[in-house]
Amino acid sequence: MKLLKGKKTIAVVCNQWGDTGKGKFVDYFGEWADIIARGTGGANAGHTIRLGNKEHIFHLIPSGILYDAKGKINIIGNGVAFDPAVVEHEMSLLKKSGCSFKNLLFSKDAHLVLPQHLLLDRIKESKAGSDKIGTTGRGIGPVYEDHYARIGLTVNDLLNPKIFEEKLQRNLRNKMVVLRQYDKNVIKKIMQHEHLGSGLFYDAKNIFNIDAIVKEYTRYGKLFKKNITDTDAFLRKAVGKKKILLEGAQGNLLSIDHGTYPFVTASDCTVQGLAKGVGLRENDVEMTLGIVKAPFMTRVGEGAFPTEFGGEESAKWCGTPGINKETEKEKFGDLSLDQTDDFKLGVAVRMKGDEYGATTGRPRRTGWLDLPFLRYSVQYSSSDVIFTKVDVMDTCKEIKICVAYEYTGPEYIVGDKVLKNGSRLNIVVTDKDVLKYCKPIYKTFPGWLSSIRNLRKMKDLPQKLKNIIKFIEKEAGIKVRIISVGPDREETIMVDG
Repeated sequence: MKLLKGKKTIAVVCNQWGDTGKGKFVDYFGEWADIIARGTGGANAGHTIRLGNKEHIFHLIPSGILYDAKGKINIIGNGVAFDPAVVEHEMSLLKKSGCSFKNLLFSKDAHLVLPQHLLLDRIKESKAGSDKIGTTGRGIGPVYEDHYARIGLTVNDLLNPKIFEEKLQRNLRNKMVVLRQYDKNVIKKIMQHEHLGSGLFYDAKNIFNIDAIVKEYTRYGKLFKKNITDTDAFLRKAVGKKKILLEGAQGNLLSIDHGTYPFVTASDCTVQGLAKGVGLRENDVEMTLGIVKAPFMTRVGEGAFPTEFGGEESAKWCGTPGINKETEKEKFGDLSLDQTDDFKLGVAVRMKGDEYGATTGRPRRTGWLDLPFLRYSVQYSSSDVIFTKVDVMDTCKEIKICVAYEYTGPEYIVGDKVLKNGSRLNIVVTDKDVLKYCKPIYKTFPGWLSSIRNLRKMKDLPQKLKNIIKFIEKEAGIKVRIISVGPDREETIMVDG
């Protein structure tokens, strides 16, 4: 593979809000790699891989697991929020599908998801009202909170039942102070959820049945004993010797450190966080490929999205409980991309691109590609990017690219700068009190109006599409290395051959 010639360690991350196709490209580069490692996020992430007519969805196990039979090693690193119930479920699915996982390793230091994390995540979000973040309810935020509060448990604790119980008791003493403030009936209802063992861990008097938790997690320890090891040390020894592929989760714009705070996830999704989450240094990574969905983009959950088709109407619709692929199909039927109504255009793009969460099933908000966000994001990855979902817009007559914003709000101080009504922003300010006043400035291009899914060479792409790609490269300061023209592995164009 010409692009990776001479490289030993590469990373695949997302330059947007996730859901851009990392799974496909981790799978794509899996043939090249000896080791595939994931270092951030938890079961709130979902990677979908399509091979022929078969679809594989993983939430915790790395996408490279499909290469296990070829001796490839897959690693869940120290920075991951590890939910043993999810891992067990995914291993059982792999087994049923005839896929091996004998080379799957778990970091002994990965952060352990416990029933109290799932309960707290769900109960806090349900009570947040207009301040909700839009979490998946998988307990990720509370797990990382415990890590920094120094009361968290790790995967290694699964191997030592007595220590596990002592740490669990200490953790629950901390949690009960908060949980006692909530309605007991609400707690009881949440504890019946399948992600919480369908009531297995519930105790009417004490909320948690500690004996049941200890018993179940001790079982996990026995189940995973052969998989748990010091993966940090393993990877450090492999650097420069083995081909290592680092698999990102979510996207830069959801990073706790660099994203659109507070509407972010609880880990650092950039390559810096990814490297740290597997025990490596950032400079161990020789190439970072940042994925960009283009010429449209998506977002899931709450938070500003200046180029969103349909604006607030779309955000409200996508946030409505019960809305999914089936309900949209029933309400709107088959929509073409030839829509004058922005909201309906957003629905049409979502349907055409199958933009529904692999983890939640909820509709992803859709909008035009935003260069102020892209210019910001590549600062935390690299200028080397992969364009995905380009084929979705094959039948769109008019393509818009957001080149800048006009700030339309009151005077606002941002560090050493003052924003005034009418100010132009070429790079995003991620402050939510700025973003809500950002009006997109667009450049419009004619659509290419032909199918590109069977094309495999850059020279064969329609000239109108090549013009759009060149414009984006110049304006955002990036280099497009790969173009995905469909979901399957072979529907891929290597720009440099």
